[in-house]
Parts: sequence; structure tokens; C-alpha cells
Amino acid sequence: MPPTPLTVFYSAAYVVEGMTETVTKSKLVAAMIEAGKAGEVRLAAPKLATRQELELIHAPEYVRSTFEDTNSFLEVGPWSQPLLESILATTGGMRDAVKEAWKNGRSGSLSSGLHHARRNAGNGFCQFNGLALAALEALKKVKKVGILDLDAHAGGGTFDILGDDKRVWLADVTVNGFDSWEPTDPRRHFYVEMGGPEAYLDEVERALRHLEPVEFLIYNAGMDTYEKAGGMKGITQEIILKRERRVVEWARLRKIPYIFALAGGYKWGGLTLEEVAELHLETVKAFAA
Repeated sequence: MPPTPLTVFYSAAYVVEGMTETVTKSKLVAAMIEAGKAGEVRLAAPKLATRQELELIHAPEYVRSTFEDTNSFLEVGPWSQPLLESILATTGGMRDAVKEAWKNGRSGSLSSGLHHARRNAGNGFCQFNGLALAALEALKKVKKVGILDLDAHAGGGTFDILGDDKRVWLADVTVNGFDSWEPTDPRRHFYVEMGGPEAYLDEVERALRHLEPVEFLIYNAGMDTYEKAGGMKGITQEIILKRERRVVEWARLRKIPYIFALAGGYKWGGLTLEEVAELHLETVKAFAA
């Protein structure tokens, strides 16, 4: 019997034209999906994250200011209604991906700008932490959830929000010094900043072994580790593709639900936005295969 087609969450609200890749690249990934370039994949619009949900992971005053301080500067740009709705849509997409994975085993959202957001503040293009919201949604049905963060930069915001929650296992492999966190429980926290590209896949494998106890996997699939997308010289596209296949294989062998977010991927290394989107498509293809 063929597998159920992959459902990936996306809507036009994710996109705010003329801004950074965080809120523009998903449109191109979605177009490639609609053209059939990722296999059997269905796009679905998520429900926006609500203020009540966001107060589960962020301080109420921080949530209030994001909604109401219309003269403020949000992490991606000056406050505007379209930008606020983009943030709420991409955050809600992570929650809805969890619900979809409960039904069909896997899902994802074309969301970026998540893992640097802390309880009391945004950081690094991240206003709200959709990974943390997804983890709380998953914990409604399991006792142990894992977050695998393979963005170039550490998910210090995720640790700030969930580091004291003994139901959450964190594994973070980074290639850049922006953001960091210090493990406090070796049973649940794995963090490594790479000194070079040679052992990258070995460190990813170690991170996966660390997550063995979990019953649900949330994967922050950053492409900014790739040498031409803002990452580390020597981490080639071939290495990135092997990484994506390995993560999916790991989850499938354990027969646990799993979801992805796009995470980082930039033009800083000389790529076009289309080439950045093509890299992110590889995550979708791996999940859909």
C-alpha cells in the first residue's frame, strides 16, 4: 500500500515581499512543491498561532508588545500587519504539522525564524519560537519529545524556553558562533559547535543517538550549514543531502512521528534565492520519499 502523501503547511501569509530570506524563500519552495518537484506533497494552510498559545512559551508582556506596539521593530522588520500575520502563520504551521504527524506519521511547515526567540525577547530574525510551541503540542500525546536543531546557529531560544522541561530532549549541532547555550542535563541536552567540516556527519549521528529515548521528533532543518548558503567551507551539498536522508531514516526506523521546519538558508555565500529554495526542497523530498 503506498504511503500517504506528505502534507506540508504553507500559505501566502508566510511571505512578506521585499524582506529577508526568512519571510520570502518559502514562496519559492511552495511553487516547486506545486510543480511536483518534491514528489507526492500536499500544501495546506495552517491556523494562525493565538495569543493564548504564545503565552504558553513566551512572557505575556512580550506577546502583548508584539501584537500592540505598532511603532516597534520586529525581528524581521518594522511592525506591520502582514509581518505580524506572517509570524503567526509560520508559528501556527509548526503546531498544525504536529497534529498532521499524529495522523499520518510525518509532516512539516515551510517555517523559518523560530529557534533564537527566547521567553522574553526575539533574536536573530526569530520573533516567536514555533519549535517550542510544536514541542508542547507533541507532549499532549507523548512523554518525551526531541528537537534536532541542525541550523548553522545554536537554538539558544529553544533552550531558554524548554531547557527546564524534563520531557524535552535537545540536540544541537552548529557551525557558527552566533547564539549558544550550555547543557545542564547530559541525559537531555547535547550541544556541539563544530571546529571543522570533516566530522560533521559524525556529530549529526551522535546527536541522533542522543535522541534515542524520544517518541516524537521535531527537526529544524537549516541549510545555512552549507558552505554556499552562509555556512562552513567544506560542508558540501552532498553532505547536506546525506544529512537529510539520515534524519528521515532514523525517524522511520523508530516508527515515531516526525516533522520539519525550514530554518536558516541565505544568499550570503553567493546563491540566488531560487538556489536557496532548491536546497530547502531537499528536506521536503526526503520527507516525501
